[in-house]
Amino acid sequence: MKKHFRSIVFITALLFLLGSIAGCGSSSSSNQKQDSSSGTEKAASFPEKDFEFLVPMGAGGGSDVFCRTLVKTVADNKLNPTNITVVNKPGGSGSIGWSYVANDHKGNPYELSTVSSSFYTGPISGQSPVSYKDFTHIIAVAEDPTLLVVPTDSPYQTMEQLLEAAKAKPESISSGGSSGLSMDAVVFYALSDSAGVQMKYVPFAGGGEVMTSVLGGHVTFGFLGPSEAASQLEAGKMKALAVTTEDRAGGILKDVPTLKELGHDVVLSQLRGVVAPSGISQENVDYLHDMFKKATETPEWKEFVKNNFMEEKIMGPDEFLKASQAQNDMYAKYLDKIEK
Repeated sequence: MKKHFRSIVFITALLFLLGSIAGCGSSSSSNQKQDSSSGTEKAASFPEKDFEFLVPMGAGGGSDVFCRTLVKTVADNKLNPTNITVVNKPGGSGSIGWSYVANDHKGNPYELSTVSSSFYTGPISGQSPVSYKDFTHIIAVAEDPTLLVVPTDSPYQTMEQLLEAAKAKPESISSGGSSGLSMDAVVFYALSDSAGVQMKYVPFAGGGEVMTSVLGGHVTFGFLGPSEAASQLEAGKMKALAVTTEDRAGGILKDVPTLKELGHDVVLSQLRGVVAPSGISQENVDYLHDMFKKATETPEWKEFVKNNFMEEKIMGPDEFLKASQAQNDMYAKYLDKIEK
């Protein structure tokens, strides 16, 4: 009887042990599935909250209009499930806003910003504590060309004629452009070096003053953006001799040669794009890049680019970063000349 009882106890214990082992295996498998499911949900959960798109300049300027139009295009086409709020934080030629993004939001994929010439010139001139290296480059979507313009009745109807005159009589040719370490000034000195000529650079506070000076004959030629020069070009009062982009512009500028076409390896334009703080994940970068790229494929965005005389220039993160490096190097090269 005792032997029979011990057998029953042994069998019961054995069955309990086997059940426990099976239970552990099932629990482990269940936990793995749950972890896997959790990981998938976590990867698919971005974005979980609203974005802030910081413009480091005041409202109404070129960068502000660009950012607000891009954000509106994303919203109107339902390309993102959360809101993107544009916030202006001007000051210090953009350094206050960019420092806020790079230093205060490192690793935060919900904080976005844009670029301008001062994005590169600020750190070079010591005005900004952060540089392009402190940001994750998401996407470049367009560029603003710079035009070299003269009055329609100018004796110089081509860039070659103007530079020949500068060679024949040094400093007889003058140019008007933006003050400080600007894209205009960099192009001027780069062109002077390439052509082997000496010309005078006259800095002005803005495009309006440059236009007045060119039309009034106070300078030989000037640097203007297409949107600034468009009305005078269409009215036949001004002529564009060259454009600073890699390729020719379109529309009313389609017949204007690039400086590169004319034998001068001077390529510089105002890139328009999106950056984020450093330290964000590749998955976040991919999501943001794809979202904004889809926005650039919409009819309303293409219309905006056309109406504002921009040129479409789509660059992924790596290409955009290389373009930033090239712009930074160009500005750094001519810093000493411009500050003198």
